[in-house]
Amino acid sequence: MDPFTAQSLEGILRRDLHTPLYHQLQGFLRTLIERGEIGDGEQLPREEELARRLRISRVTVRQALQVLADDGLLIRQRGRGTRVIGGKVRSSAIPMPLKTPLGELMHSLDTLAGNTQVRLLGWERAIPPEPIRELFASAPDEALVRCVRVRSRQGRPFGYYASWTRTAHPDFNASQLANGSRIELFRRCGIHFVQVQQTVSALRVGALAAAHMEMSPGQAVMTLERRSYGPGQHLLDLLEIQYRPDQLRYQMRLDYEAFNPETPV
Repeated sequence: MDPFTAQSLEGILRRDLHTPLYHQLQGFLRTLIERGEIGDGEQLPREEELARRLRISRVTVRQALQVLADDGLLIRQRGRGTRVIGGKVRSSAIPMPLKTPLGELMHSLDTLAGNTQVRLLGWERAIPPEPIRELFASAPDEALVRCVRVRSRQGRPFGYYASWTRTAHPDFNASQLANGSRIELFRRCGIHFVQVQQTVSALRVGALAAAHMEMSPGQAVMTLERRSYGPGQHLLDLLEIQYRPDQLRYQMRLDYEAFNPETPV
């Protein structure tokens, strides 16, 4: 998905916040770079084009780009535009495998859901952008369920949840997602997982998520991406959670996977 389309840029800048617009914009761009959504060496749209799409001044765009250039994430060249020089570098190293029982993970998620409150921010059944469609290996006309929620504990928001789910079940709807646990809803809709892959990283929160979690854009958040697979290694659910680090501690038991070189394969 192009992160600079009008749809992608919708709502990333909040004029009702005290945080300057240039700071919100640099935080948004920094997150894209750190996540690898803008790769090393990629060109950014020209200043005037970004300003037009965001409906802000070129001066504001220039300020945001200069912050990132000063931090070594961008290089700006007269007549040649702006490109990323601090993007993600993929490592070819293969870490030692770790595992945790899937049942234990699901039990932990049930416990979390039962002791917190959820607020639905958005729900739609839509054709996903190209990168999401590739992950799901879905047909060009196949709609997935897009859901955005905020989870709170004792009235204090701690997590911003955005997900894509492959299901056509009529019960997987806005009403059910607004009033219950996704894990329980998966069970009711017959969505069964056989493997879950999780990636945890530390990123800076964007303006939209920050507003719902009562944070300032650009503050550090713990980000968890969870890919849940069904039989045949088909991706059924993609979830990204941004956690307030002062409101949640994420803890798992990890066991080294046994490896016996003498075991026949």
